[in-house]
Order: sequence, then structure tokens, then C-alpha cells
Amino acid sequence: MKKYIFVLIVIVISSCNNSIKVDVVDKKVVEKELTPFFDSNKIDHYYLNFSEEDFVKLTSKIPSTKKEKEFSNLYMGYYPDSIPKENFEKILLKHNYKKSNLSIKQEKKIQNVFSAQDSLMTEGYACVAEYRDIFIFKKKEKTIGIAKICFKCGRFQIIGSKLDVSGFGLWSELDRLKSIIRPNEKP
Repeated sequence: MKKYIFVLIVIVISSCNNSIKVDVVDKKVVEKELTPFFDSNKIDHYYLNFSEEDFVKLTSKIPSTKKEKEFSNLYMGYYPDSIPKENFEKILLKHNYKKSNLSIKQEKKIQNVFSAQDSLMTEGYACVAEYRDIFIFKKKEKTIGIAKICFKCGRFQIIGSKLDVSGFGLWSELDRLKSIIRPNEKP
């Protein structure tokens, strides 16, 4: 049975690597100011350097310890589903996520990406999410929002916004976001 699960996982992963991004042309009728998802004054970005081999190992076994379950839910699942009461950044650091040093200019650009726009994300997902990038939005040092992003397949999870975030996730938005946090990486 484990062989079948492993083969299925390898097929899903390889299909994600061969997926084609479809560029969507954004048309704007009226130029308007974008409303940010979060009323924040600070954005922290955490990144996990996790290889494909590590991902296959993670998906091919059933998490047995509390820490493994927590990491699996954080990396591929919907944890957290609300703003955690405990220090979320300590949880990220415990699972080897690294904090990026963002400039004020980068934070402003990120805030613009995480804004309500007149676009609708209508594409589906074909692979398991790999949430390597997590953004924490703060106001007066208090976490008010979290955004988990998988640049590989376009999945996202946004927690804490009072606005409708269902239209977020166009490839153009994700490419812009990725170019802000990793400007030297090729698309």
C-alpha cells in the first residue's frame, strides 16, 4: 500500500513541476486606490528552504509526533486557521523557517500586492501546497494577519483580513510578490 501512495505522490509532484502558468491579462476600467487586506504598519516574511527530497519524505510517511503533525499542517495544511494566541513566529522558527530582512520599500510593495483588486482568481490547483513563504502582518507589534503562499502551484491562505480575499492569487500577483522578496531569483 505504501508503494502505491509513494507512486501517487511522485506523479502529483512531477505533474506540478511540468504545469504551465497561464498569463491572465488584467483589465482595469477605472484607476482606483487599492484597499490593503490588512491595516498593518509592519510585515515580517519567513521562508523555509525545503528540498523536493524532504517534501517526498514528508508526504510518504504518516506524522507520528506532535511536532511532525504541527509541521505537516503548517507546511501543507490549513494551520493556523485563525490568528494564534501564542507567538506564531516562535512556531515558525521552531520548524526552521528563516526571517527575511525586508526594507520599508519592500514592505510597501508587499502591502500593495495584498490588496483588494478588481480581479478574480478562477484557476484551480493541481498539486499539494508547499507553504514555504509566510507573511505576518502586524500593527503595533501585534499580529493582525497571516498569509501563507505556495509559489509553485499558486495556493494561498490568508487569515485575519476583513476584506474578501477570494480574488487574490493571480499568477501576475504571485510573480510580483516573488520578485519583491527574491529579486535575484529567476522566474
